[in-house]
Amino acid sequence: MSVKLEFTGACELCGHKAPRAQIARHLAMCAPKHDRGSRDERVVQLHIEAHGAPEYWLYVEGRETASLEQLDSLLRRVWLECCGHMSAFRRGRTEFSKRSSLASLQGKGLAFQYDYDFGSTTSLLGKVSAYRKGSLGRNVLRVLARNTPLELMCDSCGAPATLICPFCLGTGPSLFCKAHAPQHPCHEEGVWMPTVNSPRMGVCGYTG
Repeated sequence: MSVKLEFTGACELCGHKAPRAQIARHLAMCAPKHDRGSRDERVVQLHIEAHGAPEYWLYVEGRETASLEQLDSLLRRVWLECCGHMSAFRRGRTEFSKRSSLASLQGKGLAFQYDYDFGSTTSLLGKVSAYRKGSLGRNVLRVLARNTPLELMCDSCGAPATLICPFCLGTGPSLFCKAHAPQHPCHEEGVWMPTVNSPRMGVCGYTG
């Protein structure tokens, strides 16, 4: 699979693009500017990336009282949901109840793991990146920034790839442009899935 890895991203609040290493500094200034209302509450900011594929990443923030179930819903909506699979938050061998709040993840820098689908599992790694006082208005959680779409290249010609073969993902040529997809041995099986900006690309029934 041909992928040009650039750990860049864009702020979902203002559109500013920057390397991932600089996004946190940008968000420290930008997020408060996009607060809504005058309520002063503790807000937790999280950095989340795909386990084994750190080129896929998110910055998310939410009220400290937001539940892990609500965070689960956001992750499904943005990155993962395909067939209503089960999921879990863990730290080591300890599983968090989804009824618990973001406050249960307390400890800046302490990592936790999130798994979606216990068959074809997509695993994410998260950590608390910052705390602040602010107001999200009616929002309980919001995405602050995410990686820009990867430059996926056709394994035959190097042009932008738009299709992926889930059968060959991770074992051989699997990314193709529309012109070269018909030459792939799996073409007649009708297996093609779209390339999407998600660590679950090509897995199960996920199409974005």
